[in-house]
Amino acid sequence: MSDSDPVGLVTWLSKKLSDYDLAYLHLMRADFMGEQPLDVVTPAREHYKGHLIVNMGYSPQEAQHVVAEGIADAVAFGVPFIANPDLPRRIKEGAELNQADPKTFYTQAREGYNDYPFLEELAPV
Repeated sequence: MSDSDPVGLVTWLSKKLSDYDLAYLHLMRADFMGEQPLDVVTPAREHYKGHLIVNMGYSPQEAQHVVAEGIADAVAFGVPFIANPDLPRRIKEGAELNQADPKTFYTQAREGYNDYPFLEELAPV
């Protein structure tokens, strides 16, 4: 998806959507192809009065910063969950993350669906 003025579009949408009692606005900070790297999160936060959830390539550390600073109310993780079925535990433990293999995303085979390893059993969380 692309737009000739992504910042203007997000600003307009954020203002309009604030008029509704939505549970949240979920916003990607960039596009998958890297064609629109402009900051759309700042105008969304400025103009949307509800809960803002962002995603797209956040590290656990960056996500923590974004929430702590009020840039967004939450950060969603997509690709990291594909490769890390135990992502919350890995983040909590500071463990290394499995790297996702995009060639296997959403296929009908086992590879890329349920073959990513879990952490070895650690002390109960």
